[in-house]
Amino acid sequence: MVTLRHGGRVFGLRKKWQAALCTTLVLTLSLEGIPADAKQEGERRGNIQIEVDKGLALDKLTSKKRESELVVIQLSGPVREEWKEELEDIGVTLGDYIPDYAFIAKIEDEQVRREVEELSFVEDVMAFTPKSKVSSELRFSGGNRERVEVAVIGFNQRVDMFRAMTEMTEDQDIRDIQTPEDAPHISIAKMDQQTIEQVVESDDVIAVVPVPENKLHNDVAATIIRSDKLTSTGYTGKGQIVGVADTGLDTGKLQTMHPDFKGQIEKLISIGRPNDASDVHGHGTHVAGSIVGTGEASDGQYKGTAPGAKLVFHSIENAKGKLNTDVETILQEAYEEGARIHSNSWGTNDRGAYSLSSLLFDRFLWEHPDMTVLIAAGNDGEKGYKTIGSPATAKNVIAVGATENIRPNLGKSSDKADDVWVSSSRGLTDDGRLKPDIVAPGSAILSTRSSLAPSKNFYKRFNEHYAYMNGTSMATPILAGGVAQIREFLQDEGEKNPSGALVKAMLLTSADNLDEDMREQGFGRANLEQAIETNYKDEKDGIRTREKVTYKVKVSDDSKPLAITLAWTDYPAAIVAKRALVNDLNLKVTTPSGEKLNGNDFFEAPYNDEVDNLNNVEQVWITEPEEGTYTVTVEGYNIPKGPQPYALATTGKWQKADDEEEEKPPVVDKEPARTGKLTKKQKSMEYLIRVNEPGDLELSVEWEEDANIDLYVYNSRSQELAAATSTDKPEQLSVNLEKSGLYNIRVVLTDGKEAKYRLYMKKPGK
Repeated sequence: MVTLRHGGRVFGLRKKWQAALCTTLVLTLSLEGIPADAKQEGERRGNIQIEVDKGLALDKLTSKKRESELVVIQLSGPVREEWKEELEDIGVTLGDYIPDYAFIAKIEDEQVRREVEELSFVEDVMAFTPKSKVSSELRFSGGNRERVEVAVIGFNQRVDMFRAMTEMTEDQDIRDIQTPEDAPHISIAKMDQQTIEQVVESDDVIAVVPVPENKLHNDVAATIIRSDKLTSTGYTGKGQIVGVADTGLDTGKLQTMHPDFKGQIEKLISIGRPNDASDVHGHGTHVAGSIVGTGEASDGQYKGTAPGAKLVFHSIENAKGKLNTDVETILQEAYEEGARIHSNSWGTNDRGAYSLSSLLFDRFLWEHPDMTVLIAAGNDGEKGYKTIGSPATAKNVIAVGATENIRPNLGKSSDKADDVWVSSSRGLTDDGRLKPDIVAPGSAILSTRSSLAPSKNFYKRFNEHYAYMNGTSMATPILAGGVAQIREFLQDEGEKNPSGALVKAMLLTSADNLDEDMREQGFGRANLEQAIETNYKDEKDGIRTREKVTYKVKVSDDSKPLAITLAWTDYPAAIVAKRALVNDLNLKVTTPSGEKLNGNDFFEAPYNDEVDNLNNVEQVWITEPEEGTYTVTVEGYNIPKGPQPYALATTGKWQKADDEEEEKPPVVDKEPARTGKLTKKQKSMEYLIRVNEPGDLELSVEWEEDANIDLYVYNSRSQELAAATSTDKPEQLSVNLEKSGLYNIRVVLTDGKEAKYRLYMKKPGK
């Protein structure tokens, strides 16, 4: 079930998929707290393991018998670009990465497989069996004929899964095949056990997983996270557009809309009920008011954290009270309308799983790195740890838990601002990652009330225009408005397209430590005033395996904790992998006295012996730092899907030369131009690149042999954008890219026996 992330009455509803994911409304009441560990003054708290044993994070594969073209290629260590190129040169098609150091791949020829097995950097080649493709939740017994709703995931993004499934299941009982427009390699359908068993035999399929059944999970709150301090300095979210997907927005009509939304709505889109965006539940109106509400109906007293921002709102509740959440469509439409922040207060109580919805969020954010997505952690905290639900388990989102508000007259769950709210869902994720990322006030939140919603749907009614609600649903939009304030600040400082990784790094660096278990508080409670006081780097070029970048940070005040945070938007995980991290960066800090510290090694002295290989956020946090200069190193330990951009933020100062001018930005040694070999057997090579801003992409390819090579550029939907097909040597191509995102470059041998080439490129803005 899809749950709106707030506490309230319970509504049991069935689910329905519409184009990608669907959600069902269930609201839960808060009860009692869970036991806490003994406090350790001055230390991060929690029973958290950041370093797991290396090994193949996949169901054990032992068969070497050639059963299909699909295999798992196990490499001997961190993935190098030249290894990938050599594999592709001899005819291997690489697919999803599997920790540690492995790829799902296609090998169409037995001779090629023998060549692969003989390579010095290849440890093993194993059959990727159908059993490894099926989620354990779908492994029926006894010939079950019941149809279930599943997602079928293709080998790579070039697979047309709708067509493939139609062809492979002609004689099977399969219903309602649907494929998201922006993810043609994923199809949703209803099928029984026999059909699933047939589908997983296909070499075009790498996974069959259940469709998540999602649920729907402020004037005082603003002072707790210091949003009011940003507002007082002029940062109100001006120039920012925030996207929200929720039940609806008041009457659904601009002419009769709640006074607090007058002039605030950039776009109102209904995908739940055609031409009806009204909110008969009340959840969506309350959420939206916490972000962009102007307080018009209260003389400016009860307003959102970003009243200067505008709203793109998707109404997703249908006529039966169900929620239709098509992740790809919602995010893409919001992005095209200018939204670079998106707030989602719904999810599934699946106890830390990395679900299909988690994958879809990670995929979109990898392709749109300037977007920040916030997702409510859920309201299952009373059941203990490992209760966070998806898609808050996605790596690249900001998962938001809830702390208490300060409204003691409304009960004991809103009288201690430094306590995590009793029902806020706890981490860790199923694979051991630290979530939630951060917490914000979520109990007894006063915000806009839908004129169509009954009073019973709220925690308490305030008046005809406002009401109180509880939940991580309420904490998430409060922080989303805060992100709009931070983004406005960054743009004023010259960061035209700040990355989502940068926003996350700033938030986590500046968060107030509540001295709670990190599985409850994440990195702490948001403090927006401190966030804009951090010093930061937004490194968009990225690094590859074995590359390192070094920085200097100066500390002159030892009375305040030193925090240094590394965050990166990671490549989406293979959904069949048991661990989600793909690109593994390491944060290493050397103190002025020479002590060496590793990112996230908080929990067991001496704090320099464990290296995090689970999370895509790493932090060094020193309660009483020594004064002097710290050396900060970002290391590309294993980057199978690079290059990997990243962001850094610190409460210290970047080291200055002569106490006047800041040092020049660090220089990273880049790899030489892409190289490869084309032959009559391997006539073409493709390179997937990411462009962070619109502009001209310039390409050039050189070779020495008596041959001819052409160049092509395609968008993420495999549509050709430009081609260079002359007989010139070198072949050159310039193409204007209208938007950021992923693009494919194709190098094709059109004449000659073979050619060893060197591909050069200059991306927009470089």
